[in-house]
Amino acid sequence: MLEDDFNDCLSKAICGHGGSIAYLARASEISESRISSCISGKEDPAVINSLAPHLQLHAGKLLALKSYTPIVNEVLGLKRLVSPFGHLGVNAYIVHYGDTVLIFDTGTDSSSIHELVPNPTALFITHEHPDHTKGVPEFTHTKIYQPSHFKHADTLKFGKIQLKVLDVSGHCNPSRAYFITGLTQPICIVGDSLFAGSIGKCADPDSYSAALANIRDHLFSLPSETILCPGHGPMTTIKQEKLHNPFF
Repeated sequence: MLEDDFNDCLSKAICGHGGSIAYLARASEISESRISSCISGKEDPAVINSLAPHLQLHAGKLLALKSYTPIVNEVLGLKRLVSPFGHLGVNAYIVHYGDTVLIFDTGTDSSSIHELVPNPTALFITHEHPDHTKGVPEFTHTKIYQPSHFKHADTLKFGKIQLKVLDVSGHCNPSRAYFITGLTQPICIVGDSLFAGSIGKCADPDSYSAALANIRDHLFSLPSETILCPGHGPMTTIKQEKLHNPFF
């Protein structure tokens, strides 16, 4: 199951463009009530096809979201943990190679992290929304890296693990993604910047424009086989998001 349905994507794009249902009704010559019904979840292909160009969305990809299931290879040394939040929960990740154990975000309940990893090497936060950081105070003996500690393209090395920091601000400012090599396949912990089939909601047009630009420039430039590890919903890959994400 994906984090967002077609109507969630429509709502995020409307907010990102600073638009309104009234404006879209005038631009598309479709009634406000019909648009509202579609945004509430009633799939209406004619409405979607009419609205998509005004919102710079890909109509075909929107309509295909209901059948989109990302396929991701298992990566030795990568584990996803899900704690309660919303309808799908919130993700935290453990990256483990040799003596190096890196945690990415804490979720709303970090107890399972502590059970699996009593003494992690470091904790990295993608962005400072509370569903991703609630457990931070519990990591009293762990080096904690916040998004504000990094600028774009900073790099760190932990034994065989190489980590490059990417600016993915937009949904939250600042936000950082962590591109990791040294495992069996490259991975990128992306927080809420990008989901399988969607993106994180942005508060205003400037943030929305920045989010899309950062995804295109800093994430979609990664190798196509890179596994994307989002803050909510299933993991995906660069290749699959280029093919299926309606925002691109």
